[in-house]
Amino acid sequence: MTAGDVLVMPRRRSIGREFRLVWMSVVVSSTGDGMFITAFPLLAATLTTDPRLIAGVTIASRLPWLMLSLLTGAIADRMDRRRLMIGADLARCVVVGALGVAIVLDAANIWLLYASAFLLGTGETLHVNAAQAILPALVRPDDLLQANARFGSGQIAAAQFIGPPLGVVAFNAAASVPFLADAVSFAGSAALVGALPDVHAVEPARTRLRDDVLEGLRFTWHNRALRRITAILTVINFFYFAATALLVLYNSQQLHSGSFTYSALFVGAATGTVLSRFMVTALVERVGQVGTLATAFWLWSIPVLGLAFTTTPWVAVLMYLLLGVGTGLWFAVNTTVRQAITPTRLLGRMNAAYRTVSWGVVPFGAAFGGLMAHWFGLRTTFLIAGLAMLPIGVFGRRILRPVEDALA
Repeated sequence: MTAGDVLVMPRRRSIGREFRLVWMSVVVSSTGDGMFITAFPLLAATLTTDPRLIAGVTIASRLPWLMLSLLTGAIADRMDRRRLMIGADLARCVVVGALGVAIVLDAANIWLLYASAFLLGTGETLHVNAAQAILPALVRPDDLLQANARFGSGQIAAAQFIGPPLGVVAFNAAASVPFLADAVSFAGSAALVGALPDVHAVEPARTRLRDDVLEGLRFTWHNRALRRITAILTVINFFYFAATALLVLYNSQQLHSGSFTYSALFVGAATGTVLSRFMVTALVERVGQVGTLATAFWLWSIPVLGLAFTTTPWVAVLMYLLLGVGTGLWFAVNTTVRQAITPTRLLGRMNAAYRTVSWGVVPFGAAFGGLMAHWFGLRTTFLIAGLAMLPIGVFGRRILRPVEDALA
């Protein structure tokens, strides 16, 4: 079987109980995260209206991907991935629960938000690296595309479709409620992963942790397809988060809308991601995996440009729906490609190296967006982001040629 073969599969087939447990755990914790996604900026906006300080929340939450992902990825390749997921969930349960208590006691401030965001981001690096590395051990190789599509659509739908509206409603009831609910979701996620059998699928460690980290970096760097995918997402993430880190201000200042529209933007994105699950297999069969990835580029760049110009809430929601479709297509195909061309023993480190660069750039993108909005206004920030992403759509097939070669 070649790397390309794993992308062709039956449209409907049961993937198995073990996958369902992981999927359910991700959905449960992601629902809590979705509440966090909306409640955190809302809480920050009660403490400051400075776009630079509000962007700092995104910076703090994504900084661990730059600082710690290589380490947590190496750990995921030498320890029981199941136990690592449980530990990460329980640690995040404690952190977000403590934040909820601080809000109840009226002790929350912007610096506490930054610290909590950083610790939650740290737990996320460990959980995501372990979860993506464990997935190929749970499903058949020819089920990977649909497993990744279900994994991604479930994760994003829960985080953006179910969680955000609940977060807004819960925050309006009491500022502490969404954070305490998130703590409960992490505990539930840990319980579901705990029901998995012993499927960590790692070899006993015989090397130093430092050497493991370097091996993962070298593998990712010397593989042209992985290097190109990482570079593309790095550029996309920098400019995408430059704009969306300020979504709470965009909603109030450009759309002149309240909490309903703010929630609807997340719902639109999640709806698009869910829809992508039902079209990804047919699209791959029609235009190929590279063509599907190139389609995702257009579904990112055009909507961001649309957001720069519109002041109409329903148009902005439609743009976010298209962004969600692009994200779902990219996640399913890109994740499957990376899993297919990476040995199992290196999956955690490959994911870590990939995310260290492509997600580690997010804090810089958010800081850039905050400065641009402060100096030139929100509209300019979205316009710069869209114009920067547009050439990737125009030259998408050419840019993805190393990926096409790897799958040939």
